[in-house]
Amino acid sequence: MWRKIRHFIYESCDILELAMALIVVAAIVVACISLWGPFLEFIDGRFESTAFLTFIGYVFNILIGIEFLKMLSRPSSDTVLEVLTFMVARHMVVEHTTVLENFLSIASIAALFAMKKYLNLPTNKESTDIFVTENDWDKIKERRRKYKEKRKSAGEKAEE
Repeated sequence: MWRKIRHFIYESCDILELAMALIVVAAIVVACISLWGPFLEFIDGRFESTAFLTFIGYVFNILIGIEFLKMLSRPSSDTVLEVLTFMVARHMVVEHTTVLENFLSIASIAALFAMKKYLNLPTNKESTDIFVTENDWDKIKERRRKYKEKRKSAGEKAEE
C-alpha cells in the first residue's frame, strides 16, 4: 500500500512539473510579445549608453526562462549548468559590477564549464534523471564492455 502511495505521489509530481512547464511556456510567450515595448524604447533611445544594456537585460531574462523550461522538460546536469551559465552571464553583462564581482563571475563561469567537461556523469539515454542510479551504472558498464568488444573484433578483422 505504501508503495502505491509513493508511486502516486511520484506520478503527481510529474504532472505538476508538466503543469509548471506549461505555465512557463505561457510566460515566455507573453514575455516575447511584451519585448516589443522595450525594443521600441531601445530604438528611441539608441544613442543613450544604457539603452542597449536595458534591452539585453530583457532578452537575457527570456533566454533564462527558455533554459529553465528546457530544464523542466528534460532535467539533466547539462541543462542545470546551462541555466546557471546564462544567469551568471546576464549578471556580468547587464549589471554594473565591480572588478571583484567581474572576477567572481568569470571564475564561476569557468567552474561551470569545468564541471560540464570533467564532472559530467554518464547517464542512460532513455532516462531523464539528473543522477545515475546503481542499476544505470551496471547498464553503462555493460554497454562499454560490448562497445570495447566490438572495437576489438573490428580491429582484428581489419588486420586480417
